[in-house]
Amino acid sequence: MEETDRLLDTIRRRGAKTVGLQFPVGLRPRAVALAGDLEARGGVTCLIAADPSFGACDVAEMPVDLIVHLAHAPMPHLRYRNVYFYDLPTPVPESLSFLDAALALLPKRVGLITTTQHREWVPRIVEYLRGKGVEGVVSEPDRRVAYAAQVLGCDYFTATNVADRVDGYLYVGTGDFHPLGVAIICKDKPVVIADPSTGEARTLDAVKDRVLRQRWGAIVRAQDAHMFGILVSKKIGQDRGSLAADLKAKLEASGRSARLFFMDLVAPELLEGYGVDAWVSTACPRIAIEDYLRYKEPMLTPQELEIVLGERKWEDYVFDEIRA
Repeated sequence: MEETDRLLDTIRRRGAKTVGLQFPVGLRPRAVALAGDLEARGGVTCLIAADPSFGACDVAEMPVDLIVHLAHAPMPHLRYRNVYFYDLPTPVPESLSFLDAALALLPKRVGLITTTQHREWVPRIVEYLRGKGVEGVVSEPDRRVAYAAQVLGCDYFTATNVADRVDGYLYVGTGDFHPLGVAIICKDKPVVIADPSTGEARTLDAVKDRVLRQRWGAIVRAQDAHMFGILVSKKIGQDRGSLAADLKAKLEASGRSARLFFMDLVAPELLEGYGVDAWVSTACPRIAIEDYLRYKEPMLTPQELEIVLGERKWEDYVFDEIRA
């Protein structure tokens, strides 16, 4: 049964009359077509969420009978209400020869990591690597990820769980952020990206060095800050309110001031005018890392604030993760 057919069956079984559609930015072109298909075949009215969607941690609140969340796997530890995860795993390609470009960069034992879109490729990749003399080690997931070898931008358990069994990592996918977290957490183990869309392979050494220099710069800039703003997320899978309260207490104990800011979408224009000298994000870790240059004031992770306060040394720098 096709995924759309399964979705239509779910709509009928639940008696849904209104359906909300939530898409990642990159899949927006599919929103209008899917809405038309569901309305024509399912007799429902669709409401498309125009706000960006950042993952299974970010399920919209919509006045509908059923929310369809596209392209992300559910987080097992969360209790979703009236949400259908319209998953879109990419079919395994006939040829895995794109991995050949990575072989010269790989050690003999690698931890295999990827995103949910490529989860069905994992057994075939392990088999392919074995034929090339490379052992691929796969970790089962923790409570925040649904599939073996899957990593999120805030959870690297499937990498760290096999760290003592591998000499490096192979990330199958596009982009740098997911494997970047692994490269920073597993400091002495190389991370190689095999990009199936381009057939190219690369290491993360240069990206890692650049990001760490930026993070050091943010920490140094925050050393003289007096008023800190601590961001608390409204998103279901990003809420770390208790951590935010602890950070506020630590700042005040150090003689500095702190205020808590509760918000959904974190954007530079929404943080202007508060008179805050530095920000600390307990929301998605990507905010401080990927959007570093967008903010006038330094944006820190909780662990970076510990360095500012003298509770952690720079040599003990770690990437921020959200763990259940």
